[in-house]
Amino acid sequence: MTFQIYRKGMGVYARSAVAGLFGLAAIFAAYSLYGAMIDLPEFYAGARVPVLDIGLTWGVAGSSALFVLCGIFICLFTTGFEIGLRGLDNRSKKAIEFFIDTQAELQKVSWPTRSELIGSTIVVIVCLVVLGVYVFCVDWIVSTFMKAIDIL
Repeated sequence: MTFQIYRKGMGVYARSAVAGLFGLAAIFAAYSLYGAMIDLPEFYAGARVPVLDIGLTWGVAGSSALFVLCGIFICLFTTGFEIGLRGLDNRSKKAIEFFIDTQAELQKVSWPTRSELIGSTIVVIVCLVVLGVYVFCVDWIVSTFMKAIDIL
């Protein structure tokens, strides 16, 4: 078991993005669990969480435990710490290699200049407006025809 970051300094942005997104998913999962367990009683009468000054219910305890557990797995998954479980360690390293490769490929991309981006955006907006006007006209013609023959 080694506590060293696997391929330190490589794929930092991709790892950070994945950790952030998984962290957001963990927050939503903990909130959903809290909502599902909100009607359960307190551990014992009068139990409170000191800093937040809220009742210590099963929902609070369960969602907090889930969030901490998810945080541990996110840390292991995005840093590559070896924990002694070969299957988990290998999957974590494969995922990190994927993150590193993804970041390397994104650095090779030829991003458009500001003028190219503005020009492309204008073309897309004009096409959407033209298509919207076309669909509106066809819908109006068909509905007028349907009303004329008493179907609508």
